[in-house]
Amino acid sequence: MKFTKYTYVGIAAAVGVAAVVVFLTQFNMMQTGPSAPAGISAYTLDFTYAEANSDLKSTLIDQNINMSKPLKFNTQSDITQYCNFLTNQTRQAMIEYCTSTEIKDEHGNFLGNLDMIGSPLSPVMVIAAAQSDPMFSNYNDVKILFGDVVNETVCQCWATEKPGNYTQLSGMMDALRDFHLKGKEPNSTTHGVPLSGKHFEIELSTTTQGYLWKLLVAK
Repeated sequence: MKFTKYTYVGIAAAVGVAAVVVFLTQFNMMQTGPSAPAGISAYTLDFTYAEANSDLKSTLIDQNINMSKPLKFNTQSDITQYCNFLTNQTRQAMIEYCTSTEIKDEHGNFLGNLDMIGSPLSPVMVIAAAQSDPMFSNYNDVKILFGDVVNETVCQCWATEKPGNYTQLSGMMDALRDFHLKGKEPNSTTHGVPLSGKHFEIELSTTTQGYLWKLLVAK
């Protein structure tokens, strides 16, 4: 798999760690104007916020990672303040609902956030963000978080499909980390990786605290 460096555009905060994202999926490339699909319903994922948050909470706790009860945002002012993730404001304005949870490790240390945005019924994008220190001391927890998010929101089919010829998601993350550390740009990305009718993307950014990992899931 070929990784890509890209120019730093800044990191926004929303209930902890999150990011302004540009994700080249069907949703982010949707048309506007008379021929555009009606709303975002055509791009919703095949699960509800409650299902995904509940399943992930149960899966993570079995691996000593704690996920908070989701905060729910359904007014435009709250979504603009806490769930403003899309750089294209026309598409951002279509977001009608958002949930946000806080992720902590087994010692109660803050690890990151898990956000879902979309219609009131179903999300169109899942955004997991995790902060790692310069020594990557919590890197295994980041791998666990991202692996569980892919398993619960995309599919449990990595072993059979092997995206990018990696036998495990952790191998792809290791390759992105090594690529990023050898480069000089503050951001690196896998770009959209197709898997089981959906796409995911992993981004790695250098920050003043160390490194910010982002996992984005969409159709």
